[in-house]
Amino acid sequence: MFMNKIFLPFLTLIILSPAVFAQCLSSVNPVGGTNNLLVMEKNSLRVIAFYKYGQGNNYFEGTEQSDFNLINKAYYNYLSTTIGYGLTTKLTLEAETGYFFNKTQNYNLDPAYSLTGRGLSNLVLQGKHSIYTNYDSRFYITGSAGVKIPISRELQWSRNVKLPVEVQPTMGAYGGVFGASLIKEYSATGMRYFVTNRVEINGSNKEDYKPGSSVYTSLYLSKHLMYSWLKGDWTAIVQLRNEIRAVDKINGQTKPSSGSTLFFIAPQLNYVLKEEWYLSGMVDIPVYQNFKGTQLGASPGFTLILSKTFIL
Repeated sequence: MFMNKIFLPFLTLIILSPAVFAQCLSSVNPVGGTNNLLVMEKNSLRVIAFYKYGQGNNYFEGTEQSDFNLINKAYYNYLSTTIGYGLTTKLTLEAETGYFFNKTQNYNLDPAYSLTGRGLSNLVLQGKHSIYTNYDSRFYITGSAGVKIPISRELQWSRNVKLPVEVQPTMGAYGGVFGASLIKEYSATGMRYFVTNRVEINGSNKEDYKPGSSVYTSLYLSKHLMYSWLKGDWTAIVQLRNEIRAVDKINGQTKPSSGSTLFFIAPQLNYVLKEEWYLSGMVDIPVYQNFKGTQLGASPGFTLILSKTFIL
């Protein structure tokens, strides 16, 4: 509770006042796709805030839907922010965190029963370094590494019941975060091609629960819409994302029904307002889901993104 009192006002300040700076449900956990892809200019500050709604209402066994129906719906509302600062021309420092307004599971019980967790998730601190830059061919490679710090090490309880891991805002485990981005641009046609990768490696929490490591890989096709009839500055993006999650461990033993391989296709539309504010909307559509054991799968969700860069 103390950490929530400290970090929640700070998160709200970042999102609402940027001028100050002149695995049962593992498949529907929020993931990347809203972060900086390259290093920033020296002494520049970028604030990215996004809201995400995710849900799941069908169980899977492997790649097939299951008739298991303990939970009829699981969903969350999540708000996140990332602050990036260009320390040098080749090194950018970033901090990201988020707040779950709710992570809810509605059960198929009579009378109706649900469990909800809420609160701050994790704090990620990382550095991004330019590995290769070729301005002539417009080809860039960036690498990153950092740490994941749980805002709270204590698991939440509700109605005298410890909440299941699927609705905990954080699992209370430290971890490492590593990533890379590759970008190729064709300015004449307004096309860009991105490949991004993020790996999250988790330790165990205080109860010897170890979330499985995760690998997120995305391929983006971006087209700047340079049409005379289209007013304003618009960009269309299509993302193909793969999410691989390893099995969880409890006291060193594999947790049944954990681990998955998922593919999403995510159309996205960006708009630049007054050459300063970047607004974006994205829809996540699952196209392939493969789970170990019986798990609740992902259903379509959406994300709204707001970004602004400040030169200090």
